[in-house]
Amino acid sequence: MKLKHLSFKREYVGLSLLLGLALPLGMNGQESKQPDAFEPSWMSLRKHHTPEWFDGLKLGIYCHWGFQAVQTQFEDEELSRLEAIERWKGENFDAKEWVDLFQAAGAQFGGPVAWHGSGILNWDSDLTDWDSVEKGPGIDIYGDLAAELRERDMKVINSFHTNNIWGVMWGRMAWDNETHLDPREDNSAYATSNQGRIGDDIFDSWFDRISEAIHKYQPDMVWLDTGFGSTVGKHLKGHAIEGRLLPDADNEVLGIREAYQKKLIAHYFNKGLEWGKEVEVIYKTFDLPPGVGVRDIENGSLVGLQYDPWMADINLMHHDHYPAPWFYNPKNRVKSANHLVDLLVDMVSKNGRILLNVPPKPDGTFSEEIKLELYGLGDWLKVNGEAIYDTMPWHFFGEGPTEETYPGHHAHGKWGVPDKHIPNWTKEDIRFTQNEEALYAIVMDWPGEELRIRTLGSRGKLYPGEIESVSLLGHDGVLEWEHTPDALLVKMPEERPCEHAFSLKVVRR
Repeated sequence: MKLKHLSFKREYVGLSLLLGLALPLGMNGQESKQPDAFEPSWMSLRKHHTPEWFDGLKLGIYCHWGFQAVQTQFEDEELSRLEAIERWKGENFDAKEWVDLFQAAGAQFGGPVAWHGSGILNWDSDLTDWDSVEKGPGIDIYGDLAAELRERDMKVINSFHTNNIWGVMWGRMAWDNETHLDPREDNSAYATSNQGRIGDDIFDSWFDRISEAIHKYQPDMVWLDTGFGSTVGKHLKGHAIEGRLLPDADNEVLGIREAYQKKLIAHYFNKGLEWGKEVEVIYKTFDLPPGVGVRDIENGSLVGLQYDPWMADINLMHHDHYPAPWFYNPKNRVKSANHLVDLLVDMVSKNGRILLNVPPKPDGTFSEEIKLELYGLGDWLKVNGEAIYDTMPWHFFGEGPTEETYPGHHAHGKWGVPDKHIPNWTKEDIRFTQNEEALYAIVMDWPGEELRIRTLGSRGKLYPGEIESVSLLGHDGVLEWEHTPDALLVKMPEERPCEHAFSLKVVRR
């Protein structure tokens, strides 16, 4: 066991508590309150503004990588977590190659899953030996990847998935250098030490770990997934869509208690002020009160145009086989580039963006099948990126018959029904984005000789004579078009400029 810096932890926890109360130290060592500092209260945290740079981000990539990928490779052996950690070597991990792939796919931001559903932390921790440096591959996954992303001027997202919070605190160091929670022992007493609820010992350990990662790597975005709030467990779908307790449902809600949610978010926002940069927190729908950060939809989407920016974390692989479908499993099918393009176009038109999960193999490399589909997505964005990046929604997000039928978390795959609710967009489906220069109409499949866009008829938002030009991204020739009261009619070229969806650029006078 490596020696942990207990003196560091005393100073660190003291500083955590201080910043949690928004009372940073001044240059003279005296307590001085920053005028714009955030208090650990919902009213104060609602004053936070989503950074302007976030609006232009439409595609990010993060990676579920851990001993779970080993368990899926050796499922016949029924490896325990500890046995799988010992076999997780990551011998071919290369942060440069990871970010090369992110960029080839067209991603603008990225990061690791820093902590997922166990006691193992994917960074070099000073609080516990149960991290990816002391166990498993011996790599500071978070640190290496964050450094490489910043080298490319890409934003860094840091993801924490602490489901079943009481069972995942391995090797917590106390003041007397004793291990409070050991992975080999029964730690269930800590789960019920607060009058039957999760004890503060667990929550303190949770706060210490996440705030340590924030301090060390200064992420631009923190994404707090499973276990953070109310959308884990039996009521996930009802909470996610309706924000109410279902009439005949059990009222048990697991997750982090509100005092610690507020404390962590205020701490992170205040660190952003200290660093002199804008930061953002992302959370599952209804895990926080509206207005505190940006909401995420897990492996699903939303119906219709949304007034606030949002994100969906989408798994590149179908959930054909359990457990741990977010980690690499060769039995799970990879989603096609065509599907990824259509999904991205649909979400961006609705004010959303995608954080795509790209799972590596246990050795730290990516399968050829995964790389093939990511290259296909990247090739499409090379031609059509101006209709996606740095755009905003229009008054209508689209036209056509196809829409989400089962909105919210897990609409695109859960519990053995991976394809049931995923839309199948067609040439009848068109989505709109815009920037200052142009309005983009993206048709989800090749329309044939002529494309008819009813929404852009001169009886609608665009008046007669308002269209200056119409072009097709990736096509150098001039298009023939006619603006009629009922539709914008465009004669399409004989050759397709790309695969998958096709983007018309409509310049208005």
